Amino acid sequence: MSCFAFILLLLIYYLVDVKRLWSGAPFFYPGMNSILVYIGHEVFENYFPFKWKMQDSQSHAEHLTQNLTATTLWVIISYLLYRRRIFWKI
Repeated sequence: MSCFAFILLLLIYYLVDVKRLWSGAPFFYPGMNSILVYIGHEVFENYFPFKWKMQDSQSHAEHLTQNLTATTLWVIISYLLYRRRIFWKI
């Protein structure tokens, strides 16, 4: 399965860095505040809206929905922080 992640990384690298066909916009904003996103995920991972009690814990679709929702929320949070020029640095 990890080969698919490598192929996706290769494709994104080619489109963004080599051919410059795409700015990589949704990935740019979390990268500017990666420490905040990482710490926020670790601190708030068990709280709603990032995680909720699943009706069927064996359902792959429900796990996927939960993870995509959390990821989308962190991208939105990092975009809002980027627009206000708030960055966490070490």
